[in-house]
Amino acid sequence: RIAILGNGAFAVENARTAIEYGCRKVYIVTRRKNLASPRVPCWFVHQGPAPTPGALVLKMFQPMYEATGFGDPWKFWSVHASSDRSRVHIIQNSRFGIGDVTFLAVACGLLEYVQDTLKRCSRHTLHLTGGGTIDDIQVILKSLGLLGDFEVDRMHKMKQMVGQFCDGDWRRVLLIDATGMNAANFTTFSTGISTKGFVNTYKYLYEHPHEYYKMEKDGLLHALPCNAANEKEDKPAYVTDVKFAMSSGIIMDGLCPRLAILNDCDPVYKYRMYHACHPLDYFLDTAMKEWDHYQELWKTQNGLDAPYQKYPYTREMIEEYFQEYSRNVAGWEVRADGKMDHWPEIGGQANKAFGSVPQWAKDDNAFAEAQKAMESDHIKWWGDHLVKGALGSGP
Repeated sequence: RIAILGNGAFAVENARTAIEYGCRKVYIVTRRKNLASPRVPCWFVHQGPAPTPGALVLKMFQPMYEATGFGDPWKFWSVHASSDRSRVHIIQNSRFGIGDVTFLAVACGLLEYVQDTLKRCSRHTLHLTGGGTIDDIQVILKSLGLLGDFEVDRMHKMKQMVGQFCDGDWRRVLLIDATGMNAANFTTFSTGISTKGFVNTYKYLYEHPHEYYKMEKDGLLHALPCNAANEKEDKPAYVTDVKFAMSSGIIMDGLCPRLAILNDCDPVYKYRMYHACHPLDYFLDTAMKEWDHYQELWKTQNGLDAPYQKYPYTREMIEEYFQEYSRNVAGWEVRADGKMDHWPEIGGQANKAFGSVPQWAKDDNAFAEAQKAMESDHIKWWGDHLVKGALGSGP
């Protein structure tokens, strides 16, 4: 029997691992129970060409929550919804733990959430602040979130982050997996898309530094949010939350519209990529088989004696989500089969041309000249300005 302190994504992952290795019972001890995501809503959000509204995300949560007794997703502390539930804002201190196993384990009695905090321990017993106890515990796992390292601040000799710039120095950019969740619409549940956007943005500015100086002249450094170190809360300056990161990105894109063009193809790419790698029928079949596999495994390995739980999602339900998404979000038909020959142009580019090589790039000589120009122009600019000392004395 194991107790896990905390309720972020890692706590949920640890619960699954413990049960997979034969643990008889896992307790997640948490001050407040966070939302977790089943696989179907996660798949849907990541294939969507436009951000999925929080209201639709919670609607997709409901079948799993109701089938497994996980609670009403609309009533979780992190959910801030309008009275008609048409608009939702979700604010919590961690990202969603993602997976069906969490819910199945709760339904089968192998996992239990305890909303309280640990006061003290005695032999094999957790004494909780609310007066209760959890007995016969052999292992305690702490999954209490991210602690930053002040050595990072000291290495950069910085007192604050100004946007993604260390102490406002645009040549020193720093990215972390921003903490927490603060969103009304969801493009992703992970860090991949934002990391790709970060790399594109600052690579572009390094190669076109005149764009940065134009932004600076327009008041960029005064507009960007700042984050100073807070030693009392053990938070270095570089540890920023998702709201800080989103604000920085919005301001950067507003002062340099060309930055947004760098990611113009993301909506089409993520839709095509997801349906090519994880088509709906294959994904749903895999999810159902693994759902049943865990129940069989737990019977033999964990001594599970619980009635069979049917997988709570069907293809028909997911088709209905696509219809609502097409009607209320995209404005055109987004299909569950991944076909997009009927789509309008997105990002100023016809879909039939997406991913195709431009005609000039098929000529080796033209390609070599374009590459030479690209590499030489920005190197010359940097060289000229460094020699003149226009960039200051920093690294």
